[in-house]
Amino acid sequence: MDANANRFLTGFTSGGREWLMTQLIHGEYPDSAYLFQEGDPADGVYLVLGGQVEIVKHAGNGERVMGCFEAGDYLGEVAVLDGQGRSTSARAKGAVSVAKIPREQMMQVLEAEPVSLTIGLFQQVLSHLRKTNDRYVMEVVHKEKLSLVGEMASSLMHDLRNPVSGIHLAADLINMNHSDEETVLCCNRIRLQCDRLVGMATELLEFSRGESKLNLAHTTTTAFLDQFKILNEEYFSRHANIEFILEAEPAEIVIDSMRLLRVAQNLLSNAVEAIGDKPDSRIEIRGGVNEGIFYLTISDNGPGIPEAVRNRIFEPFVTFGKTGGTGLGMAIVHNIVVAHGGTVTFETAVGQGTTFLIQMLKDGPQLQAPVSS
Repeated sequence: MDANANRFLTGFTSGGREWLMTQLIHGEYPDSAYLFQEGDPADGVYLVLGGQVEIVKHAGNGERVMGCFEAGDYLGEVAVLDGQGRSTSARAKGAVSVAKIPREQMMQVLEAEPVSLTIGLFQQVLSHLRKTNDRYVMEVVHKEKLSLVGEMASSLMHDLRNPVSGIHLAADLINMNHSDEETVLCCNRIRLQCDRLVGMATELLEFSRGESKLNLAHTTTTAFLDQFKILNEEYFSRHANIEFILEAEPAEIVIDSMRLLRVAQNLLSNAVEAIGDKPDSRIEIRGGVNEGIFYLTISDNGPGIPEAVRNRIFEPFVTFGKTGGTGLGMAIVHNIVVAHGGTVTFETAVGQGTTFLIQMLKDGPQLQAPVSS
């Protein structure tokens, strides 16, 4: 991108803009390199020419990403104007190209430019500050909500263990005394649902802590979808207006079955709720392995995902088209898939439906970048 097209230079007179262009100091930064760090002197205004720059604020033992700037944006103007040190750090997110206007030259040209330019510049600064404050408040609210979720999940875990263990034990005793096929199948379903219940509470607790502990094991795509079908037979029967299609191409995989069952369940539930009472409705769930990649797709012919939430669908507490729910389902889906070293993407069209695609290495998480679609 040409520095002359950067938004920061909008409003400068042609003479002022041309002079500033002669004063620019160009720089290239690799991924994770710092343009400046918190507390550094304000050496100039940075114009982003290519790539992305994260604004990072250090807090306690961690850090908080306050914003992300792209080509055409600028940063560092507040410290230049007030003459104080940097209040945040700026870090490259991928390779970044910037042009810096040194502080001395910046102040020199401002003294010569019309007063209207200075007023406009301060208005832009205030707009940036408002956006940053809004983002900070939102993150604080999210953190408080996650803390409450963690407390709730911890209480659930404590209260559930004894009754669930009793149900599990009762199923084992019934199975020991009745070995007919129907009883064995029912007992297996009871055990699976007990494990599923405890697993859901565990996922909430881990999600609130930013964790995702996997219990990886060898299985097959067919066994995985068969287990999903067993768990949802009653659910399928309650939605007779929907045609459910489950198909698997046989292949061996290494996954945390209980966690991925939760992923599939969340996506299925969302699709069912979106479809509602629409006639000729259909949901297809397919799994298989292609060139070493385990894939799982969940497709529906529902109304599609509203454009307003598409870019935020995997964020916590984002929900749409529901009468209830916590807004954590899709965030948990993303968390589990990423823990497997995989990706989850989607394609959607209003009035035509949505397809979610999950991809991960069939032999489990490896020390390499996940495959993207």
